[in-house]
Amino acid sequence: SLLLSACGRDSDPFEKAQGELDGLADKVAAEIREELATENISLNRGHKDLPKAEITPAGDLIIDGKTIVMDGKQRTLALEYRKRLSDVAEAGARVGMEGAELATKAMKEAAQAVLSGEQANIEERMKKDAEGIRASAAALCDQLPALRQAEQDLAAAVPEFAPYAEMDEDDINDCHAEVSTP
Repeated sequence: SLLLSACGRDSDPFEKAQGELDGLADKVAAEIREELATENISLNRGHKDLPKAEITPAGDLIIDGKTIVMDGKQRTLALEYRKRLSDVAEAGARVGMEGAELATKAMKEAAQAVLSGEQANIEERMKKDAEGIRASAAALCDQLPALRQAEQDLAAAVPEFAPYAEMDEDDINDCHAEVSTP
């Protein structure tokens, strides 16, 4: 752009930021996938009063440093719950990165609109772009019933896990309500 050239810059800083965010989104998703595949997942999100609990990549349930003895069916349920939890965590990270990308794009378009004097369509374009994030967030919400079912199945099969099973129908409804609120 003329203004950027006049300032002695060879490249658009917003384009550079957008490119970096695109690469970062893929990097973050890969790191989350790797971490969730190789590290224990903590179950103490809202449970400060309960002993530390986690599920290993092998499907072991560890509570307060002790591995809970489980049969093959229970381990399969623990692995299913872990997979569902991982899927939701990765989707959440993607939604967050999409939000950051949209913010960068909005700043770029706002700066260009101020310089060009064409500010009329900016809000409409941002609303349209935000629809993509809303769709991603809705897809995340759509994963919650399967996560809740996996949590309920594991809680029913492994009594020691039951105190950590915290999801209810309100969590799913709240997620959808937040996504549909502009």
